Amino acid sequence: ISAGSTYDRRHMAHVASVFTLARRLDRVEVPDYVIVDEAHHGVAGSTWGKVLAYWREKNPKLRVIGVTATPERLSGEGLGETFDTMILGPTTRELIDLGALAPYRLFAPRQAVDLSGIKRQGGDFARGEVAAAVDKPAITGDAVGHYRRLCDGAPAVAFCVSVEHAENTAEQFRSVGYRAMSIDGKMDRQLRRSIIADFGRGAINVLTSCDLISEGFDVPGIVAGILLRPTWSLSLYLQQVGRALRPKPGGRPAVILDHVSNSGRHGMPDDDREWSLLGRETGRKTKASEAACRQCEQCYAVSPAAAAKCRDCGHVFPIKAREV
Repeated sequence: ISAGSTYDRRHMAHVASVFTLARRLDRVEVPDYVIVDEAHHGVAGSTWGKVLAYWREKNPKLRVIGVTATPERLSGEGLGETFDTMILGPTTRELIDLGALAPYRLFAPRQAVDLSGIKRQGGDFARGEVAAAVDKPAITGDAVGHYRRLCDGAPAVAFCVSVEHAENTAEQFRSVGYRAMSIDGKMDRQLRRSIIADFGRGAINVLTSCDLISEGFDVPGIVAGILLRPTWSLSLYLQQVGRALRPKPGGRPAVILDHVSNSGRHGMPDDDREWSLLGRETGRKTKASEAACRQCEQCYAVSPAAAAKCRDCGHVFPIKAREV
């Protein structure tokens, strides 16, 4: 169901974007069974929630299954109003061990970006303030330097705060000889598809964007994820990291370059997490200590807080004595 295609109700199954459905609810036959992708959006009041509520009113026997890698909302709101039961699939660590996801190396710069004075807006960092804090040549230059040292020329996606930030980041990569392009939602669709196709076949080294490539974006061969957008959203963090975790030829690990301390806020991508339909307030509790990581002073790689040594270079972490 999309622009340019003729809707034929005789087909047994239909595929559509939720926004297309929302505009055509009066023309699309009410289904018996719905599969919702990225189901963490399926709360009352959202476009997903409105579509499901409309169909449930028309068909009280409607059956719904939602699938998502990140069943949590930034607001902490639970998904219990939309779904009755949560069935947990394999964890990220189990999928890595099975070879269904790529192993990864996570690095962060020694000096983190100072975000202490930035307010929250809608639960996350205020866009305008955080853009001013991170869209600086020194920070982007640090990202370019890490990229050159750790995955020189490898296909990478950079997650930025704004369209302007994405364009500035691409320009800084280009200024040192890399092929880099920025894409955004207002760009001509054919041009955007052409750029993504060029990236997919290796003609572009680094693809930068704001929001457009964080969720559901799937291009084979992405090696590195460059985090330049700080966020309090665990879901956004995991979705961004996930772009680089698709398995690669020869078992090549993904490289995550975290320049905005998202791993310090949310922990390692493969940490064990407890998910609940009740939401964060009454379900999964997150303490700052649970998201703690250890950074290696030798190579700047990030390891779990409980690690005795750096899992990238093997440097043994010093043991700090504590008074009982």
